[in-house]
Amino acid sequence: MPLQLSIVIPAYDEEARLGGTLRAIDEWAASRDGLLEVVVVDDGSTDATLDVARTWAQAEVGVSHRLPVVLAEPHRGKGAAVARGMLAARGAVRLFMDADLAVPLVFVERIVEEIRRGADVVIGSRELAQSQRFDEPWRRHALGRGFNWLIGCLGVGGFSDTQCGFKGFSADAAEDVFNRVRLYPAGGRTIEGERVTAFDVELLAISRRRGWQVVEIPIEWRHVPISKVRPLADAVLMLLDVLRVRWHVARGSYD
Repeated sequence: MPLQLSIVIPAYDEEARLGGTLRAIDEWAASRDGLLEVVVVDDGSTDATLDVARTWAQAEVGVSHRLPVVLAEPHRGKGAAVARGMLAARGAVRLFMDADLAVPLVFVERIVEEIRRGADVVIGSRELAQSQRFDEPWRRHALGRGFNWLIGCLGVGGFSDTQCGFKGFSADAAEDVFNRVRLYPAGGRTIEGERVTAFDVELLAISRRRGWQVVEIPIEWRHVPISKVRPLADAVLMLLDVLRVRWHVARGSYD
């Protein structure tokens, strides 16, 4: 069967959640037509995340409808893991999502539909009129809105929600965009510990600069508590990332 869809899941120390997410994807894939490629990129996890992924890949579940791929990478951060997976994927539509399954899988088909209708890049937004958010602390929501406002002030905005970890690309757009990233490329330097970065902002800045058609879609999103975030340090790092993106745009680095 032709490979129409690839789902890329970056995973760093996701031993507790990854197995359930992969089983949910298997069940969902069994109900749809076509072959589904699932690319799990282990980002140098320190727990049993890689073992969970490999055990799932070796299980003979839905062999006729899913193609499992597990990539073991050094710890370079989520942005680099996403880039590695999106460039390794082979689907006509390639999307990445978080291991916590915060966005229901039904919205995957929305991304596929938009790309079939002519979009090159489709991003899930938690801020559109029809979007729904569940269980999100008000402080996190306020920080997200403030960050999006700041991005606009720095000249790399124009989107209602840049940070939602649910984005899809046509194969051509994925190859073009992810081969041009500068902040966290697939073969970049290794890092220590968990980091929250603004790699999504660079993806959207490149997509716009390269003339790809970007469409936002409303989604349902459920907040999943995360203990790895460092509020002050990560906020500073994200601001620096946005400034670096603005600098690369000004220099024409993405052209």
